[in-house]
Amino acid sequence: MIRLAGAAFIFVLSGVAFAQGGRGIFAHNAANDNKPYDKHDISGIWSRNGSPGGYGGGGTCRDCGDRGYSMKVPPLTALGKKMFDADKPSYGRLLGSADAAAHPEEDIGRRRAVPPANDSDPYQHCNPMGPTRALIYVDPMEMNVLPDRIIQQFEWGWGTRILWTDGRPPLMDPDLPRWWGYSTGHWDGDTFVVTTTGVDERTWVDQYGYPHSADMVLEERYKRTAYDVLELTMTINDPKIYSAPWTSELKKFRKLDKNTIKSIDGWAGMLEDACAPADEVDLFNKRVRDPAGGVIH
Repeated sequence: MIRLAGAAFIFVLSGVAFAQGGRGIFAHNAANDNKPYDKHDISGIWSRNGSPGGYGGGGTCRDCGDRGYSMKVPPLTALGKKMFDADKPSYGRLLGSADAAAHPEEDIGRRRAVPPANDSDPYQHCNPMGPTRALIYVDPMEMNVLPDRIIQQFEWGWGTRILWTDGRPPLMDPDLPRWWGYSTGHWDGDTFVVTTTGVDERTWVDQYGYPHSADMVLEERYKRTAYDVLELTMTINDPKIYSAPWTSELKKFRKLDKNTIKSIDGWAGMLEDACAPADEVDLFNKRVRDPAGGVIH
């Protein structure tokens, strides 16, 4: 399956119609107004996708926030600026285009896209996305709640993340950074709070190439506000890269019934949309992405 890489390629050519998002259906369906729910139950399949089917890339649901972390970015440190400049995203408004020049109100991070064949996006080379970018993306995630942990499974990239709820404290200054970091979670009233440390700095905050260091401390705050709505805000504390804490815009997920997504054979459940190098490199990159960017093999 090579849909995800092809989708990334299309986003650049079409400007930001999908990258900005917000043109789909609303997160909440009025048909669910009177359905009871437990505010402490965040299990199930949740999606920020704006299509009724809840997956397939494209834009977010209308009130779910866009595909970036936040429009407002704190000033970068000298190291942060160096890392930012080194990252070459293929999402956003094309660098140097009239479209980019027409939107000075947007941070430059959203106006510097290059052709996919020339980007340095770690995920386009089948590396894990890391937590913030995976949570922001528009395809579904499933929350599997166990007695001592929550397992987050992401459809896009088929990434797996563990949020430990067994009472262990956050692991500050871990010896070995990991693609998904080290995460612990607990309830604070009706809000589920996750603290993540030790995220490999090769991952990006979002698709626009905003960097972070391995010393980043990420806080996620989840709140179920309706039967079919889960809200999320994130805060990055990373003084090596940003001059102040960076809080995301509010992101919303809508709940999908477990039978919403089905294969052609009728198999219910999220699709295994793994980024497999065998598919990406041979079937897509060399035949489609690279030639479009002027790179011929």
